[in-house]
Amino acid sequence: MKDHNFFPLKPARFAARLAILFCPLLCVSQFLQAADYGEEPVEWQFESGSDRKAFVESFKDLSGKGYRIADIESYRTGRLNSVSTIWIKHAETDAWKIETSMPISDFLKAHEEHQKSGYSLVEFEADRTGATLHFSGIWLKSEKPVETEFYFGMESLEFSNRYGEMADRGYRLIDFEAYQSIGKDRHSGLWLKNDGHEVRFYRGIAKNRFGEVTANMTTAGFRLIDVEAYEYEGKFVFAGQWVRLAKGQESQYDFDLLADEFYNKNAAYVNDGYRLTEFEVYENQSGDTLYYAGSWLKGVPKGSRAKKEEEKPEPKKSMSLEAFRSGSTE
Repeated sequence: MKDHNFFPLKPARFAARLAILFCPLLCVSQFLQAADYGEEPVEWQFESGSDRKAFVESFKDLSGKGYRIADIESYRTGRLNSVSTIWIKHAETDAWKIETSMPISDFLKAHEEHQKSGYSLVEFEADRTGATLHFSGIWLKSEKPVETEFYFGMESLEFSNRYGEMADRGYRLIDFEAYQSIGKDRHSGLWLKNDGHEVRFYRGIAKNRFGEVTANMTTAGFRLIDVEAYEYEGKFVFAGQWVRLAKGQESQYDFDLLADEFYNKNAAYVNDGYRLTEFEVYENQSGDTLYYAGSWLKGVPKGSRAKKEEEKPEPKKSMSLEAFRSGSTE
C-alpha cells in the first residue's frame, strides 16, 4: 500500500495541535487511550476554549469522574493561550503518561523510558514556539498491549517508503505530522498494528480540493479519523487519514469553520446522535484568524453531553468558543 501525496515534494507543518503549556500537567499517571483510533460507543464531553486555570480545573474534575483525554488542541489568539479537549470514559485497567513541548532529544529519551515501563506511544504532536520545535506525546499501558511504532524526521520519499513498509508489516498510520526542521521539510508518523481496518491516507491536498476528496471518501464508505492543516510553498494544504466505516456507522465532517460555526455545528451533530472524534485548529495564512475542522461518528450513548449554544460556561471554569473568539476571559 502506498501513501498518496498530492505534491511531488513533502509539505511543511502549519499548525501544531498538542502543546499543553501548563507545568502541573507535564507528567501525569491516570487512565487514557489517547488518539481516538477506536470506534466503540463511549460517554464523552467536549470542553472548548479553556484558559490555563479552566483547563486545570476541568482536568481535575473530569479525570476524577473517570474520563480521559482523547484529543486536545492548544492554540493562541492575540495574547491568550487556550485549550480545547475531547474527553471520553476510560477503561479502569488502563494507565497513561503525557509529556508536552519537549525538544526531540528529550522526547525520544522519554519515549524510550516509557517503553521500558510497558507503555506504548499512541499520540504525538509537533509544536513550535518561535523558532524552537517541540514534541508532545501520550503513552498507554493496558491489559491488552497496544503495538505501535514511531518514526520521525523523514524526508518525503523516506516517509512514502516507510508507509509502504509498515503497511506490508500489517500496521496502519494513526498520527501524522509535517513540519520544518532547520529549514527543511520533514515528516513523522505513528503506526498501530492493524486489526483488519481498511484505510486510506492522502497528504498535500490543496485547500480547494480537500472538501471534494473527503466527500468522495465518505461516498466510498470511509470516515475521517485524522486531519492535519499545514503550509507548503505558500499554499495552504491538508492531510487526511480515513478508515472504512463499520456496518451501521455514519460519519460527518466539516472544515474551514470559524469558532462559533464549529461550536454550533458540533451541537447540531450531537443532537442528531453523533460524537466528535477528531478536530483541528489552524490559522489562515495571514495568521489573524483561527479555523476549525472536525469529524463526527454516529453513536452517542446515554450520558454524553455537549454545551448548547444558549448555555453560558460556568464562571472561572471554561470559556465558550464565542467568548474565546471575542477575546473574553470570563
